[in-house]
Amino acid sequence: MKSLKNKTKYLTLTVGITTCYGGESILETVKSIRASQNIGKFRFIIVADRNPISESVKEALKKYDVELIENKEEGSQFKKKKQILKLCNTDLIVFTNDDVLFGHDTLSTVVEEFQNNNKVTLVSVKNLPMKTDSLVERSINVGTNIVNRIADGWNNGDNYLSMIGRFEATRTKWINRYFELKDDVVSSDQYIYFENKKHGGVYKYLPFVSVNFRNPQSLNEHLRKSSRFQHAKTEMSNYFGYISRDYKIPSFIFLKSIINEFLTNPIFFAFYIFISIYTRIFKISSKESLNPVWEVDVSTKKI
Repeated sequence: MKSLKNKTKYLTLTVGITTCYGGESILETVKSIRASQNIGKFRFIIVADRNPISESVKEALKKYDVELIENKEEGSQFKKKKQILKLCNTDLIVFTNDDVLFGHDTLSTVVEEFQNNNKVTLVSVKNLPMKTDSLVERSINVGTNIVNRIADGWNNGDNYLSMIGRFEATRTKWINRYFELKDDVVSSDQYIYFENKKHGGVYKYLPFVSVNFRNPQSLNEHLRKSSRFQHAKTEMSNYFGYISRDYKIPSFIFLKSIINEFLTNPIFFAFYIFISIYTRIFKISSKESLNPVWEVDVSTKKI
């Protein structure tokens, strides 16, 4: 890949993180983003609330040229993202989380996709779980692997499963002009995917670059996360009407993904089935799950 620095004209970029955790682990995320290769200078903004950022973390963020905004009042992801958008004067905006590690060429590949295709309005990348020795986490990773297999094979990657909240890249003018970011939205990744589709945008999934993240290491944390996901279709129907067809995974792709994952990880596949049954039997109600200011999954921050 040619360096974007060598292009005579290239799109400008802002990276934005919204967080309510405030721990030192966010520095690992910042380091990985700043270590991105083949990309020019870009703006980096973090909007935080709930838990105060320590002075040592603030000093470290300054060294990485990160603009930090701390809100006294707690708000949803979209509320904080709108703050970042008001400050953003670049061509592109990438929203990400405080608990991921970027691949070295993830940012440059995404910017190049926008550079080479003027019609593309929204881009996401592969969601790769980190390796672990935790039984629960390794089992939950199986579920992520199945979702990734489906996302790769379904409609050439243009589906709601490939759109991840850990990496949402779009053109700033596009999102400011067309998207209505409602403060009460919980499933923000799916909302952005359907909002883009609603307004005739072009979505591109790049499965050959990724962000790495950690799945929950406790069943209670996973239950909260799984319950939100299980209620997402109902939540999205409140905003976009009848969208059942967009959630109907082709049977062949679904079965193929499950079989391939079973053949790859038969032991942890069995554990995942038990966990999947558990999260459906003890699913948390939509009233409790669909809260835009949810409880932090602490174990996922250990990156």
